[in-house]
Amino acid sequence: MIVANYVAAALLFVLGLYTVLTRRNLVKMVMGLSLMESSTYLLIVSLAHRPHSTAPVLVEPPPGRTAQQLVTGDVADPVLQNFCLTAIVIGVALTAVFLSAVVRIAQHYRTLDADDVRGMRG
Repeated sequence: MIVANYVAAALLFVLGLYTVLTRRNLVKMVMGLSLMESSTYLLIVSLAHRPHSTAPVLVEPPPGRTAQQLVTGDVADPVLQNFCLTAIVIGVALTAVFLSAVVRIAQHYRTLDADDVRGMRG
């Protein structure tokens, strides 16, 4: 199951990179960057998973487990999950900044084509 997550993260990253490199529409380029960000979230959460583990915060141990088994590291890694939540918040803010920049470019140049914007420098 974990290998499928890694493959899915790689495919999402490649799809986002393909979108950024082949599309000239600035909104589509921002969407490609967002896809690349989401692939890193999937990768981070997949790295935090441990087979046959439980949640790191429990009121009482699940059936068939003792408190000692949970103390010795039979839980999912909460640090990577916290990093992922932080990265999601930063990614949403970054996407909002990119989209606001795209709106300003569209208002100024009257186009969303990256090649046309590049050609109007001067």
